[in-house]
Amino acid sequence: MNDIQKNRFDIVICGGSFVGLALARALEASAPGAFAIAVIEQRTLAAATADPRTVALTASARAMLEATGIWQRIADKAEPVRRIVLTDSALESPVRPGLIGLDAEDTPTGEPTAYVIENATLLPALLASLDGLPNVSFFAPDAIDHFETRDEDVSIALRSGAELSAKLLVAADGRNSAAREMIGIRTQSWPSDKVGIVATVGIEQPHNGTAWQHFLPAGPFAILPMTPGSDGGNRASVVWTEDAAVARRILAEDREAVLAELSQRFGPELGALTLLSSPQAFPLSMVLAREFVRPRFALVGDAAHGLNWIAGQGLNHGLKDVAALAETLVDAGRLGLDIGDVTILRRYERWRRFDVVTSAFSGAALNAFFSNDWTGLRMLRNAGLRTVDGIGRLKTLFMNEAAGRTGDVPKLLRGEAL
Repeated sequence: MNDIQKNRFDIVICGGSFVGLALARALEASAPGAFAIAVIEQRTLAAATADPRTVALTASARAMLEATGIWQRIADKAEPVRRIVLTDSALESPVRPGLIGLDAEDTPTGEPTAYVIENATLLPALLASLDGLPNVSFFAPDAIDHFETRDEDVSIALRSGAELSAKLLVAADGRNSAAREMIGIRTQSWPSDKVGIVATVGIEQPHNGTAWQHFLPAGPFAILPMTPGSDGGNRASVVWTEDAAVARRILAEDREAVLAELSQRFGPELGALTLLSSPQAFPLSMVLAREFVRPRFALVGDAAHGLNWIAGQGLNHGLKDVAALAETLVDAGRLGLDIGDVTILRRYERWRRFDVVTSAFSGAALNAFFSNDWTGLRMLRNAGLRTVDGIGRLKTLFMNEAAGRTGDVPKLLRGEAL
């Protein structure tokens, strides 16, 4: 009887959505067969991979997915973002003129900065990449009842009655992480009176690979280009930050009223709109774990930093966690080191924590700066954006940030094998 049959694993991942599946795939692709991996998901795997939202994957995230064998499965379903236009205007403004245009040509590689893909395409591809692998086991639907970290391993009891042991438990179970709560890692929370609204719309005019970000008083309103629909029609994804009270009113309205609200915020550039999916709202509170690791325990994704990212960038930061933790664990494994040793895991924590904290608070500051509707401040913002638009080096810096190429980038995000 092998170790997997005895439910002994090297790594147990709690959470079978984006980040958990991406971590399992990154580990297996980088060190095939080196780790016995278990993934625990409280929903059925079919339910875990059903998600109505879209995501704008950065160029570095695409490089990682290509390096781990995922991108080849989904490339034809991803729309490249070749231009980003930023605007700043009042809600009632009849037009939203672009103050800065950031083009793929502004980057050293000329590569699109991002790729927009539906979650309902990406999640099943991640799951399929793990199907049939002898060293990857799934426990779903199931959940951790309790666990105990010990000197040599972590023992995990599931609600089904199954008992597992591992060298390392990784919590990828979201911003309300049960595993984080069980081990007693405290969090810092920032409640918000904002919600995110997402919807897919049909657009009259072609988007030409352009993403629009309108900074409105309630928060950013992002329009992300999508691949054509099954009928060949032009599509876009809306990621819309709104006051909670206003959002509740809008979501209670009929489709024509919702379209009117969307059209007012959209601007005229893409022509008439049609609503292709029912808008859905998601809370936008911020939660940051005070620690990312403990002995034999690590947090990734929203379990470590459930933050209010502009235009839904949370997954890209989760994939940065995946790339950094996978590199840390693969390096340690090849050296024969204990992957659950907290001194090993702190390399991952140091690598990610500074980037997460600085990105979160700079994003919050940017949101606050652009959401202030005072006329004098808007004039100052507009002058600043027009200045940036005229300076090539600044535009390149902005585009590299949008592509996820700044800072200490892990190898997988550079498209390099571990």
